[in-house]
Amino acid sequence: MSILKNLFNTKKDQTEIFPKESNEGNVKIENNQIICTDNKGIHSCTVNLKDLQYAYITIKRNQLAHLFLFDYHQNFIPVNYTGFSKMYQELTAKFDFNNPIFFENIVKTTVLKKEIWRKQYTPTFEILKYDDTDYNQGFEVQSQPKQFISWDTSYEELEKNKNTLFKKSPYGQKLLKFNAPVRIGNILLKDFSAYFENDRTDVPVLHFYTHCFNSIATDESYTQLKKILNKDLANSRMNTGYERADQKNITFNLKGMHLSICYTYDSDWHFNGGYTSLSIENKREYPELLRNESYEERMVIYDFLLLNGNITISGDYRKNKRIKIRPEKINFQFKDSTIIWIDDKNKKIGFSSNNLAQLFDITEINSFCIQNILPAKGSGGAYLEIITDNKKYNHSIFYEACNFFDKYALKIEKVTGKKVVFAKEYHDC
Repeated sequence: MSILKNLFNTKKDQTEIFPKESNEGNVKIENNQIICTDNKGIHSCTVNLKDLQYAYITIKRNQLAHLFLFDYHQNFIPVNYTGFSKMYQELTAKFDFNNPIFFENIVKTTVLKKEIWRKQYTPTFEILKYDDTDYNQGFEVQSQPKQFISWDTSYEELEKNKNTLFKKSPYGQKLLKFNAPVRIGNILLKDFSAYFENDRTDVPVLHFYTHCFNSIATDESYTQLKKILNKDLANSRMNTGYERADQKNITFNLKGMHLSICYTYDSDWHFNGGYTSLSIENKREYPELLRNESYEERMVIYDFLLLNGNITISGDYRKNKRIKIRPEKINFQFKDSTIIWIDDKNKKIGFSSNNLAQLFDITEINSFCIQNILPAKGSGGAYLEIITDNKKYNHSIFYEACNFFDKYALKIEKVTGKKVVFAKEYHDC
């Protein structure tokens, strides 16, 4: 008992006992922000109180207690830092934390996480009492007049739409939003967004999402959405879903558009988000984007190198405009072989494996890079990459097993006239 007396300072209210503060770090509230400074930098953070979503008392495996605050970023503040008691009292006065739970658990040494506060929300979705069956066609902006938008609408077209605007996510991503609620089938969404950072803008939007909150931020949102989706899309439900103690997820295939809902609970690795994530990913194929007739009509194969192996083309043609269908001339002359070809007439270097190809101007290629990834927890692998003149990033071309491309380094240099370098290896962890 004497040890506890030395470690904790007892207040007038015997239930509110703060740990003795140490000089390992300090914490304070300033300009509506919590500023936590850790002498070792481990727990240093700035918490924006205007963005606070939920708060927990946590005990980690090292038996130390932390106040966990989520402001779109995870912040663990040790409860024994200088200034903690003053900071906490200001916080609970502002947000009305559940102090009995906080102080009941602050002295424990077993691993735990207990919620002490959660933001209340205006519901961000509504189940409509209609019988709309147009889920697989697109969505309807509830503007005046209403506007129905196909899932196959491109980034370029949406960017020009008068009902759209751009914002940044809390993580710096460019988001396209709508100036009115959006209806998908029989669900009304009040904050529907699209990730707008695809390298290609001439393709349909690949990923829409929203967070569905009910007023008290519970899994009732998941229950309501699951009920209407199972009713409307019973024949479209995929077999990839699961419902575990830590997370629930179901997915529906809307003719190539994958609509999924997911709710996450408290677990060893996650915190209860309080919302159901509704995500719509475009898995449809657009073969017209793979055509390259203008080049195929005039292509000339001046020199070439064949590579024998289980080689795949890296990337997705819906994100990388260089990826095209394999030219018929390559199929006719080389069957299904993996090939690097030189087209001096058109000043091109081409790469093809399986039924896909990539094409570069000879002048934009600075050199080639072989990146070997050593087997570890994962199986490892190797990439053949192109370093362009601007050197902003490497373009992945081919993928195979670790060290596969090493034996081709000199041959690639000879046929292309470009230097091949080896990147520093790392383990597939």
